[in-house]
Amino acid sequence: MTQPQPDTQWPRWEIFKQDNEKRPYQAVGSVHAGDPDHALLTARNVFVRRPAAVSLWAVREDDILNATPEEVGTHPEVLDTPGEADTYHVGIKKTHKRSMTFVDLVEPVEATGPGDALRQAREQHAEALAWLVFPDSSIARTDDDPGTVESWFAPAKDKTYKQQQYYGVIGKHVGELKREGRMPRRATEEPHAGDHKVYNHPHDATPEELKTHEVQKSEVQK
Repeated sequence: MTQPQPDTQWPRWEIFKQDNEKRPYQAVGSVHAGDPDHALLTARNVFVRRPAAVSLWAVREDDILNATPEEVGTHPEVLDTPGEADTYHVGIKKTHKRSMTFVDLVEPVEATGPGDALRQAREQHAEALAWLVFPDSSIARTDDDPGTVESWFAPAKDKTYKQQQYYGVIGKHVGELKREGRMPRRATEEPHAGDHKVYNHPHDATPEELKTHEVQKSEVQK
Protein backbone atom coordinates (compact mmCIF):
# COMPACT_ATOMS: atom_id res chain seq x y z
CA MET A 1 0.00 0.00 0.00
CA THR A 2 1.36 3.40 -0.98
CA GLN A 3 2.08 5.61 1.99
CA PRO A 4 0.96 9.27 1.78
CA GLN A 5 3.85 11.61 1.07
CA PRO A 6 4.46 14.65 3.28
CA ASP A 7 3.74 18.07 1.82
CA THR A 8 7.17 19.44 0.98
CA GLN A 9 6.04 22.58 -0.85
CA TRP A 10 6.74 26.00 0.55
CA PRO A 11 3.69 27.97 1.68
CA ARG A 12 1.62 29.67 -1.00
CA TRP A 13 1.56 33.47 -1.04
CA GLU A 14 -0.98 35.60 -2.87
CA ILE A 15 0.65 38.51 -4.69
CA PHE A 16 -0.87 41.98 -5.00
CA LYS A 17 0.67 44.43 -7.48
CA GLN A 18 0.19 48.18 -7.83
CA ASP A 19 0.95 49.50 -11.32
CA ASN A 20 1.20 53.15 -10.24
CA GLU A 21 0.15 55.37 -7.35
CA LYS A 22 -3.26 56.08 -8.92
CA ARG A 23 -4.15 52.43 -9.49
CA PRO A 24 -5.52 49.98 -6.90
CA TYR A 25 -3.60 46.93 -5.80
CA GLN A 26 -4.63 43.85 -7.75
CA ALA A 27 -4.28 40.16 -6.96
CA VAL A 28 -2.23 38.95 -9.93
CA GLY A 29 -1.35 35.39 -8.91
CA SER A 30 0.51 33.36 -6.34
CA VAL A 31 3.98 31.99 -5.60
CA HIS A 32 5.43 29.37 -3.28
CA ALA A 33 8.10 30.75 -0.94
CA GLY A 34 9.77 29.99 2.36
CA ASP A 35 9.47 33.45 3.93
CA PRO A 36 8.18 36.97 3.14
CA ASP A 37 11.40 38.23 1.51
CA HIS A 38 11.58 35.12 -0.66
CA ALA A 39 7.93 35.62 -1.65
CA LEU A 40 8.53 39.23 -2.72
CA LEU A 41 11.66 38.39 -4.71
CA THR A 42 9.91 35.55 -6.49
CA ALA A 43 6.91 37.77 -7.17
CA ARG A 44 9.11 40.42 -8.76
CA ASN A 45 10.69 37.82 -11.05
CA VAL A 46 7.33 36.35 -12.05
CA PHE A 47 4.99 39.35 -12.22
CA VAL A 48 7.17 42.42 -12.89
CA ARG A 49 9.22 41.35 -15.91
CA ARG A 50 7.23 43.34 -18.48
CA PRO A 51 4.43 45.26 -16.75
CA ALA A 52 5.09 48.43 -14.80
CA ALA A 53 4.84 48.37 -11.00
CA VAL A 54 5.62 50.54 -8.01
CA SER A 55 4.74 48.18 -5.16
CA LEU A 56 4.23 44.51 -4.33
CA TRP A 57 2.43 42.88 -1.43
CA ALA A 58 2.68 39.22 -0.47
CA VAL A 59 0.13 37.60 1.86
CA ARG A 60 0.16 33.99 2.97
CA GLU A 61 -2.78 32.03 1.66
CA ASP A 62 -3.63 30.91 5.21
CA ASP A 63 -4.19 34.56 6.20
CA ILE A 64 -6.77 35.18 3.47
CA LEU A 65 -10.47 34.47 3.79
CA ASN A 66 -12.39 34.37 0.53
CA ALA A 67 -15.85 33.34 -0.59
CA THR A 68 -18.34 33.62 -3.44
CA PRO A 69 -22.03 34.49 -2.99
CA GLU A 70 -22.85 30.82 -3.59
CA GLU A 71 -20.43 29.70 -0.89
CA VAL A 72 -21.84 32.20 1.61
CA GLY A 73 -25.34 30.96 0.81
CA THR A 74 -24.32 27.34 1.33
CA HIS A 75 -22.04 27.92 4.33
CA PRO A 76 -23.21 31.12 6.11
CA GLU A 77 -21.00 30.21 9.07
CA VAL A 78 -18.05 31.58 7.09
CA LEU A 79 -19.28 35.04 8.16
CA ASP A 80 -18.52 34.05 11.76
CA THR A 81 -14.90 33.06 11.13
CA PRO A 82 -13.00 34.16 14.25
CA GLY A 83 -9.74 36.12 14.33
CA GLU A 84 -7.97 39.20 15.56
CA ALA A 85 -9.34 42.72 15.36
CA ASP A 86 -7.44 44.67 12.73
CA THR A 87 -7.72 46.80 9.62
CA TYR A 88 -8.77 44.32 6.92
CA HIS A 89 -8.10 44.82 3.24
CA VAL A 90 -10.96 43.91 0.95
CA GLY A 91 -10.66 42.49 -2.54
CA ILE A 92 -13.53 42.07 -4.98
CA LYS A 93 -13.82 40.26 -8.28
CA LYS A 94 -16.10 42.09 -10.68
CA THR A 95 -16.10 40.15 -13.94
CA HIS A 96 -15.18 36.94 -15.76
CA LYS A 97 -14.95 38.67 -19.16
CA ARG A 98 -11.22 39.40 -19.26
CA SER A 99 -8.63 36.79 -20.11
CA MET A 100 -6.94 37.66 -16.80
CA THR A 101 -9.64 38.44 -14.25
CA PHE A 102 -7.94 40.32 -11.44
CA VAL A 103 -9.22 40.91 -7.94
CA ASP A 104 -9.08 44.64 -7.11
CA LEU A 105 -8.49 45.88 -3.59
CA VAL A 106 -11.00 48.50 -2.47
CA GLU A 107 -11.38 50.53 0.72
CA PRO A 108 -10.25 48.60 3.83
CA VAL A 109 -12.56 48.06 6.80
CA GLU A 110 -12.10 47.96 10.55
CA ALA A 111 -13.26 44.55 11.72
CA THR A 112 -13.21 42.29 14.76
CA GLY A 113 -12.03 39.36 12.64
CA PRO A 114 -12.00 37.95 9.10
CA GLY A 115 -15.65 36.85 9.31
CA ASP A 116 -16.73 40.35 10.26
CA ALA A 117 -14.59 41.81 7.46
CA LEU A 118 -16.15 39.43 4.95
CA ARG A 119 -19.62 40.40 6.16
CA GLN A 120 -18.84 44.08 5.64
CA ALA A 121 -17.37 43.40 2.20
CA ARG A 122 -20.53 41.51 1.24
CA GLU A 123 -22.75 44.36 2.42
CA GLN A 124 -20.73 47.09 0.69
CA HIS A 125 -20.13 45.20 -2.57
CA ALA A 126 -23.16 42.96 -2.97
CA GLU A 127 -22.69 42.82 -6.76
CA ALA A 128 -19.22 41.23 -6.56
CA LEU A 129 -18.60 37.74 -7.95
CA ALA A 130 -16.22 36.98 -5.06
CA TRP A 131 -14.72 38.65 -2.00
CA LEU A 132 -11.46 38.20 -0.15
CA VAL A 133 -10.22 39.79 3.07
CA PHE A 134 -6.95 39.75 5.01
CA PRO A 135 -5.53 41.73 7.95
CA ASP A 136 -3.08 44.54 7.39
CA SER A 137 -0.65 42.85 9.79
CA SER A 138 -0.29 39.87 7.43
CA ILE A 139 1.19 41.87 4.53
CA ALA A 140 4.84 41.65 3.46
CA ARG A 141 5.53 44.85 1.51
CA THR A 142 8.23 46.28 -0.68
CA ASP A 143 9.53 49.59 0.67
CA ASP A 144 7.95 52.69 -0.86
CA ASP A 145 11.01 54.94 -0.70
CA PRO A 146 12.21 56.17 -4.13
CA GLY A 147 15.47 54.22 -3.97
CA THR A 148 13.73 50.89 -3.45
CA VAL A 149 11.13 51.59 -6.13
CA GLU A 150 13.92 52.46 -8.56
CA SER A 151 16.05 49.40 -7.82
CA TRP A 152 13.15 46.95 -7.74
CA PHE A 153 10.97 48.10 -10.60
CA ALA A 154 12.72 50.57 -12.94
CA PRO A 155 15.00 47.93 -14.56
CA ALA A 156 11.94 46.10 -15.90
CA LYS A 157 11.39 48.99 -18.33
CA ASP A 158 14.71 48.22 -20.05
CA LYS A 159 14.09 44.50 -20.59
CA THR A 160 12.94 44.93 -24.18
CA TYR A 161 13.85 41.34 -25.02
CA LYS A 162 10.83 40.30 -22.92
CA GLN A 163 8.41 42.52 -24.82
CA GLN A 164 6.56 40.97 -27.75
CA GLN A 165 7.32 43.79 -30.16
CA TYR A 166 11.04 43.02 -29.78
CA TYR A 167 10.75 39.25 -30.34
CA GLY A 168 12.86 37.98 -33.22
CA VAL A 169 11.18 36.46 -36.28
CA ILE A 170 12.46 33.33 -38.01
CA GLY A 171 12.86 34.10 -41.70
CA LYS A 172 11.24 37.12 -43.27
CA HIS A 173 8.40 39.05 -41.71
CA VAL A 174 4.95 38.40 -43.20
CA GLY A 175 4.78 42.01 -44.37
CA GLU A 176 7.96 41.63 -46.42
CA LEU A 177 6.68 38.43 -48.02
CA LYS A 178 3.42 40.12 -48.92
CA ARG A 179 5.21 43.07 -50.53
CA GLU A 180 7.34 40.65 -52.54
CA GLY A 181 4.23 38.83 -53.72
CA ARG A 182 5.24 35.55 -52.12
CA MET A 183 2.26 35.06 -49.79
CA PRO A 184 -0.73 33.00 -50.98
CA ARG A 185 -3.61 35.18 -52.11
CA ARG A 186 -6.11 32.47 -51.10
CA ALA A 187 -6.02 29.81 -48.41
CA THR A 188 -5.91 27.06 -51.08
CA GLU A 189 -3.16 28.69 -53.12
CA GLU A 190 0.46 27.62 -52.90
CA PRO A 191 3.26 30.14 -52.23
CA HIS A 192 4.52 31.82 -55.39
CA ALA A 193 7.06 34.27 -56.76
CA GLY A 194 5.43 36.44 -59.38
CA ASP A 195 3.55 34.06 -61.66
CA HIS A 196 5.59 31.01 -60.62
CA LYS A 197 4.90 28.68 -57.72
CA VAL A 198 7.51 28.30 -55.01
CA TYR A 199 8.04 24.61 -54.29
CA ASN A 200 9.40 23.30 -51.02
CA HIS A 201 9.94 19.84 -52.53
CA PRO A 202 11.66 19.68 -55.94
CA HIS A 203 9.96 16.40 -56.84
CA ASP A 204 6.59 18.21 -56.82
CA ALA A 205 7.62 20.38 -59.76
CA THR A 206 7.83 19.59 -63.44
CA PRO A 207 11.32 19.76 -65.03
CA GLU A 208 10.49 23.10 -66.65
CA GLU A 209 9.14 24.57 -63.38
CA LEU A 210 12.11 23.25 -61.43
CA LYS A 211 14.55 24.84 -63.91
CA THR A 212 12.71 28.19 -63.65
CA HIS A 213 12.74 27.96 -59.85
CA GLU A 214 16.51 27.27 -59.77
CA VAL A 215 17.19 30.25 -62.01
CA GLN A 216 15.11 32.52 -59.76
CA LYS A 217 16.85 31.23 -56.68
CA SER A 218 20.31 31.84 -58.10
CA GLU A 219 19.31 35.41 -59.04
CA VAL A 220 18.11 36.05 -55.50
CA GLN A 221 21.37 34.71 -54.06
CA LYS A 222 23.37 37.09 -56.24
